[in-house]
Amino acid sequence: MKTKIAAIGEKDIMLIFKAVGADVFAVHDIEQAAITLKKIAKEDYGIIFITETIAEKLDALIMQYSDMVKPSIVVIPGLGKRNNYAVSILRNAIIKASGTDVFS
Repeated sequence: MKTKIAAIGEKDIMLIFKAVGADVFAVHDIEQAAITLKKIAKEDYGIIFITETIAEKLDALIMQYSDMVKPSIVVIPGLGKRNNYAVSILRNAIIKASGTDVFS
């Protein structure tokens, strides 16, 4: 079975995901991003990439999906200002999986 991949974020970075065949959802504001995430999380997507500038503001919503096998939500750095949210999420996932903080 083929895993569907989606990407949610600013229009500029969504072009990259479109080029590799992911279903892209360019959003203009946080409310639209939340509605989109809830909608596609119910569909048959295995992986949902979301830019950190949006993910940081949807943290509570994203955490609702953190214990589920599907979808796996992956926070990625955007093209704009970096706020280390994506690195923080990755760090916590590694600690959860290995019991060790490899970043320290």
